[in-house]
Amino acid sequence: MRSLHCAALILGSGPAGLFAADALLRAGVTDVVIVERGRPMARRVCPPGPGCECRTCPVLEGEGGAGSFSDGKITLSAVRGTHSQRLFTDIQAEQLDVVAAAVRRNVSDTVDYAPVPQLSALAGHETRLRGDSYPLLHVGSDGIREFGRRFSAELQDRGGRLLASVDVTELSISDGRIHGVVSRDRSGPFTIDADTVIAAVGMVGTPWLEQQLTAAGVMLETGPADIGIRLETSAAALDPLIGQFYDFKAHHTSPSGIDVRSFCVNGHGYIVNEFHRPLGIRGVNGHSFLHRRSDLSNLAILATITETFTPDPKAYVRDTARAITATTGGYPVRQTLAGFLPDMTSGQPLGVAGSNPKTRTGDLRAVLPSPLADAFASYITALGAALPPVLAPDTVLYAPEIKYYNYRVPIDPATWRSRDIAGLYVVGNAAGYTASLSAAALSGLIAGHAAAGHAAAAIA
Repeated sequence: MRSLHCAALILGSGPAGLFAADALLRAGVTDVVIVERGRPMARRVCPPGPGCECRTCPVLEGEGGAGSFSDGKITLSAVRGTHSQRLFTDIQAEQLDVVAAAVRRNVSDTVDYAPVPQLSALAGHETRLRGDSYPLLHVGSDGIREFGRRFSAELQDRGGRLLASVDVTELSISDGRIHGVVSRDRSGPFTIDADTVIAAVGMVGTPWLEQQLTAAGVMLETGPADIGIRLETSAAALDPLIGQFYDFKAHHTSPSGIDVRSFCVNGHGYIVNEFHRPLGIRGVNGHSFLHRRSDLSNLAILATITETFTPDPKAYVRDTARAITATTGGYPVRQTLAGFLPDMTSGQPLGVAGSNPKTRTGDLRAVLPSPLADAFASYITALGAALPPVLAPDTVLYAPEIKYYNYRVPIDPATWRSRDIAGLYVVGNAAGYTASLSAAALSGLIAGHAAAGHAAAAIA
């Protein structure tokens, strides 16, 4: 069997992996290899048409990571994308400036948003919808793809190696230490030996990583997870909020006590599929471009599932998402608001035609568990009280939108090093604690700094 050796091996070229490589290279560790299951950025294209069958999902997998098909929102807050947990110290949070600087130097156009003291469109509705904002750098779907491509090229120019279209099939672990991985490319299997391995496999890689760590005796932990729907309506209907703060957050507590919030707002945007093939789930997400605008806007409405709701939130979210798509042969469900809330829609149709052909019509009331359906209905009703056009009968809803996260890997939060396996670092969404590009990037930076000392000691 073929074999390679490197000082530091990074699994995944998303934000966590790329920023880990950046920190390693800056620390003088030059023998850095990044392994990526998906394709290089130039070949990451979601095929047109109603089908969704790619062996690797170009939306979720490939150079730049799943964030490269996102809306390109860089949340410059250390608690965004962490379920408001304080994972990072103040000193660590200052490294967000490094993330922002890397984005700015690799992207042609950026838009900055400062927090606003109040979302005026919610004035008088605060008892049902609580507004929130934060420092935001927005580059759009076009910009975030440019960032992933250019930042990856920059790292390779500095000595890092990217191996794309390579499957990592096994972590090589013995005696409580990682020694590298077993991989496969078009030429067959090969090993990569490394004393330092940083697992940055993202959401789509989490089922494999969970299996590998569990087999090695690591006790994973559950924690909160999010499941939701995505609402698409006319751009004008959402403009009063988007116009004041692009990625507005409006929080709501349903009558049954489920916390629901807006997430990933996309002004003048589009809705795309995400094929989480390892879990057998097709979900939806949204994105928008700085230089291409539709007449529609969309946002996710996420319900946070906690251990007070169900003993294993992550299993609940995954099982619920599978059950939803099972009703349509494995595809996301779409439905007009008139079908979902027949007694609450008002006004004239807005001319909304759903922007995602890779979905199937269905009855969300029939496929969603009743506590979730009621929570989403309560949220939409509250949002419609503040923005009545949202309640147009042809507003479109899609499900599922999933943010299931990994089961939590026991790590040292100061370094993101595994507490159980020497030489292994687990970062980004794969670790089970973060759910945003900036938080994932920050975890990669922290792990890269820590791993640089480990790699240097191994070489010596």
